[in-house]
Amino acid sequence: MERKHYLYVLLTKTPLKTGKFLRKVTGYEYNHCSVSFDNDFKVLYSFSRKYKNSTFYAGLVKESSLRYTTNEQETKVKIFKISLTNKTYKKLKAYLEDLIEHEDEYIYNYLSILTYLFHKKVNVKKAYTCCDFTVHILKDFCKLANLKEKDYCSIKELSEILEEYKIYEGTFDFQNNSWEEDLYLTRQPLLEKMKKTSYLFTLLIARFFKGLFIK
Repeated sequence: MERKHYLYVLLTKTPLKTGKFLRKVTGYEYNHCSVSFDNDFKVLYSFSRKYKNSTFYAGLVKESSLRYTTNEQETKVKIFKISLTNKTYKKLKAYLEDLIEHEDEYIYNYLSILTYLFHKKVNVKKAYTCCDFTVHILKDFCKLANLKEKDYCSIKELSEILEEYKIYEGTFDFQNNSWEEDLYLTRQPLLEKMKKTSYLFTLLIARFFKGLFIK
């Protein structure tokens, strides 16, 4: 009998100051989204900061759900469960593994954050926000009809579109999970943080302007 596969989408109320700021700006209670293949959520895929003490050095991450906890508190989440065919699961799994293998090429799209309040997305090659990345996965692999024609989608809009797939909303205790491959707690020296962040923004701007002239 063929094993059933699912994609889980998590909307999270993260505990850091940046998360609180984003929730204040958007007026929505969740500020982060990620995807996982397992219902224990030990490993998730998203776009976020690489290290806890390096706020703006961000990109593709294979993140531990322990990022969402602080002071051993439970975290508020909204979880959706989407059925995958065996073919789609294998294709998506291979795609994500390939991305992780080349994770240094994938960066956080801060330009889309700047245009967020105008309901616009800035397309930059190999650059996403957490929401843009999740929407990309759902559109291109899960083929969700309600996302097919959408270019821009906020976390709140994504939540509304996925409502029929919701399996849980409330506090969630991730404390039994582990950090796996996530280096989130690795402290970065000040100079290293500055170099990495500067490189990221330089690369983002360069890709943006290159995309204007090369279609």
